[in-house]
Amino acid sequence: MGIKSIRHILRYFLSRRKSPVERHQAEIDAAIERLLYEINPRLAFLPGYGEKLGAPVWHALQHIEDVIDRIAGPLDASTRQWISTPELRAMFGSGDEMGRIFNRGNVLQVCAKMPDPDDSCYAMLASTLQVRKVLGMELRGETMLRDVPQTQISFTDHRVIAASASETALREKTKGFALEFMAQRILANIEQARSQHNGLEQELAMLRARLRMKRRQDQGKACLCERIEITSEEVAALYDQIKEKEAELAQTAVHTPTLDFFLHEMLKVLTASDSLLSLQTASWHLDDMNIVRNPSDQNSGKPIELTEVMRAGHPARSLLIVRIPHDEIHEEQDNLSRIDDALKLL
Repeated sequence: MGIKSIRHILRYFLSRRKSPVERHQAEIDAAIERLLYEINPRLAFLPGYGEKLGAPVWHALQHIEDVIDRIAGPLDASTRQWISTPELRAMFGSGDEMGRIFNRGNVLQVCAKMPDPDDSCYAMLASTLQVRKVLGMELRGETMLRDVPQTQISFTDHRVIAASASETALREKTKGFALEFMAQRILANIEQARSQHNGLEQELAMLRARLRMKRRQDQGKACLCERIEITSEEVAALYDQIKEKEAELAQTAVHTPTLDFFLHEMLKVLTASDSLLSLQTASWHLDDMNIVRNPSDQNSGKPIELTEVMRAGHPARSLLIVRIPHDEIHEEQDNLSRIDDALKLL
């Protein structure tokens, strides 16, 4: 065995001895830098911030990768495929409607201008799944029944949230969006904590002021103020409230906007990434009216697989990766251009 082979084997075994954080340090460092940019760049001045964030950030990155990699698709979403693709028929009323939604905004237009040997764009489509109970007609045997309770699904608020020249690049871009969501959640928690802290300070100040007014009144020093009628029991209760608020305020003392508190909130959110971002898969058998059918029904159709992403504090969104040919991506015209084109047809 040559020296080069021995060195290669030694490097392999040495690399295997490293922890996952050490093996993916460059990826983790890039994620930390992105988080600090979104939250507070001054966190880089905290001693040892990288070591403290390393494992939580790696945990969050692994969870994000698991969620994004399980999003359904890609599906061929050319207009000619609408009629033969159950997922597209369920989500859009027609192929033309699908094309109009895809060409809304400029996300796809930017993608279509990039050099691409595949001559297509991969897009992340988001929509809101709505499930409602309806009364409809149903054929059972040779009998047509009316007012049968049924479940119907529909999709609203379609949006193309990202596009790239390849599926891999699209998923990576979406993972970046998920990391930004974590950063936004951290900032929201910080703002909520500071608001709670300020609210407690105001409540405590009001209770203390009320007690001071009662004392001054008893000493005959509050002659210019209205007399406060308060019993000894109410004074005792006031003392108890002040002690309770002081204890709550002491517990929220960390909520002052220090760099240590920012880092504390980052660690708390990143280690809880599993509960902040999750994905569930559902399989539906639908007829042509998007009525949910049993798989054994003759008109149940092919099952459609849907993936819904749940974000803490936000409604669930159905996500699907679609592939759109360049020749079906058009520049969005403004209203005046549409009017001009319509007049030319008269």
